[in-house]
Amino acid sequence: MKNSSDNFIHFTLSKVNCNKPGIYVMYDKTGKVIYVGSSKNIHKRIKQHIIRQDSSVTTGASATSLNPEKISSIHWWLHEDFFDIDRLKAAELIAFDEFKPILSSRANEIKAAKMICNDNTFKDEIIGLLKDKPSGIYRPYNLINLKDYVQKLEERVFALEKQLSDME
Repeated sequence: MKNSSDNFIHFTLSKVNCNKPGIYVMYDKTGKVIYVGSSKNIHKRIKQHIIRQDSSVTTGASATSLNPEKISSIHWWLHEDFFDIDRLKAAELIAFDEFKPILSSRANEIKAAKMICNDNTFKDEIIGLLKDKPSGIYRPYNLINLKDYVQKLEERVFALEKQLSDME
């Protein structure tokens, strides 16, 4: 059942302005990789995990499930090769090995993707991409992030109040 914060979450998710294919990684508050996936449309896939919560890993249809409230950030990487589904899936397999997530969606392995993973030039390029700055980052407003956000706001308000009192 949707709650009143859904509209706010949907608004913040609108900042994920990426309808391109890519690899994405979900982190918990400690920086541990929870989940690695790939999608032909990053925005739609993140929306499926965070808002609709109807992906197989959020519904519990898989052996283990993902609690969207535990996600502190989602990073994604784009590459021109990801428009080719076999290369996108190959990059996802490489990302599994690089990030070693708690959860992963290995159900859609493609034979061609496995063969592409054997191409050391492609593999090195993807590893380099994943070690580089992500193409985008989304921090969902959940209890984990809101606590930190409120704490930072309180610190800013305190600093402003101090500045005002020093001016008087």
